[in-house]
Amino acid sequence: MPAPDTAPRVILAQALTHETFAAYGVLIAPGPTERDINFGTTRRYDDVASLDVDEEGGRACVAIFRTQGQGDAAAYPLCAFERHRLGSQSFIPLGASRCLAVLAGDGERPDESAIAAFVIEPGQGVTLRRGVWHHPLLTLGAADVLVIERAAAQVDCEVVMMATQAQVKLPAA
Repeated sequence: MPAPDTAPRVILAQALTHETFAAYGVLIAPGPTERDINFGTTRRYDDVASLDVDEEGGRACVAIFRTQGQGDAAAYPLCAFERHRLGSQSFIPLGASRCLAVLAGDGERPDESAIAAFVIEPGQGVTLRRGVWHHPLLTLGAADVLVIERAAAQVDCEVVMMATQAQVKLPAA
């Protein structure tokens, strides 16, 4: 009898657009509502994200996550998914940093058969809708990532370890 195939499933990360990300939340990027400020030296883009953090006395918390990264990994192994039922969560890589948004639906448990991965490029960010299962932060190299999330007395983070092996690969350059 042949040995079962134990190779991890490979998810190819895709480009992040408003359309490809709509099922999970909102792309944060300059949009159509813009105007000049600061005597014409700056373009201001309003309402690039909608936060949902007020549930059960929550408030917006702005944090910086500093990661060690995995260097230029050929593949990024996945281990768990988490969700926040009471608030949205935004991820915005700073400077030239890049990160991955790895998502698995919004049901009662992560849908490991429907994992999607997106590369968040410099100048972009995402806001995940509340309840969307996502892998803990993965960055492409060491990075600083601005995170806006719900803060409250009660922690709102449910974590589920993966039942299958999977990894994310970046598209060929």
